[in-house]
Amino acid sequence: MTKLAIITVTYNSASVIEPFLQALLAQNYPHWQLYLIDSASIDSTLQQIASYADSRIRLLAQVKNIGFAAGNNVGIQQAIIDGCDEFLLINNDTEFAADFLSILLVQRHKYPSEVLTPKIYYYNPINTIWSAGGGFKPRHAWAAYHIGENEIDLGQYDHDYACDFVPMCCVLIPLSAWNKVGRLDAKYFIYSEDADWFYRAKLARICLHYCYEPVLYHKVSSLTGGSKSYSGAYYGSRNRAYFICKHFAGWQRMAYLSKYFVGMFVALVTKKYTWQEFSWRLPAFFKGIKL
Repeated sequence: MTKLAIITVTYNSASVIEPFLQALLAQNYPHWQLYLIDSASIDSTLQQIASYADSRIRLLAQVKNIGFAAGNNVGIQQAIIDGCDEFLLINNDTEFAADFLSILLVQRHKYPSEVLTPKIYYYNPINTIWSAGGGFKPRHAWAAYHIGENEIDLGQYDHDYACDFVPMCCVLIPLSAWNKVGRLDAKYFIYSEDADWFYRAKLARICLHYCYEPVLYHKVSSLTGGSKSYSGAYYGSRNRAYFICKHFAGWQRMAYLSKYFVGMFVALVTKKYTWQEFSWRLPAFFKGIKL
């Protein structure tokens, strides 16, 4: 039987954690162990978690906010110690039907050694795709993108296929793939750690498969504030610069950094960025180069 570890990182998740836990406890596949890594929440997250008396829910409370990447590393390391061989990394600002895990594990039998991801909808508006897999843009320093993002679902992605990238909102990773690619890079803290991991997976020839069943509903940016918030703007720019410096050298590094740098000014002129957002992004860019 699959030893399924479910890994989720909480940080001031009081507004979303109860629907997530209720969806998990309602699953018709009962053989899972949840590892909740809390990054020093100061709201009622911990109290809400404590109210669920289920031995399958394990809290790994941290004394400080260690970020998404490090938090998942902590959870997976404990799951490995406990003998788990499958790791479902999933955001807790998500909801899903009672057959979510059982369908996902049926897909595992179809693709026994691959990393899997489901179709992910926005929680709101309804029937709108957030991710149906994804990929990289080589001409743009291998920037990651979502397939189908913001499209109304008309069945256009109702078939399974291999892809190169997906957001780590929900990925099922077998132990063999995790061992080959390695841990998430904790320097990212939040944002772009998924692009980094899947870029390394691509180099290691680890296959990623999008499965149109099951589906997940994601309350996008409900906890982080999105790309227009300080954390989204700061870490978004810092981590893109870090990704470029980490994976490229010489003329490629200079070309990609220059293109991204100029792109920030273009975004300001075209009003894609506000002055406030630009003032967050510019110093973050240089911070990323020094990481």
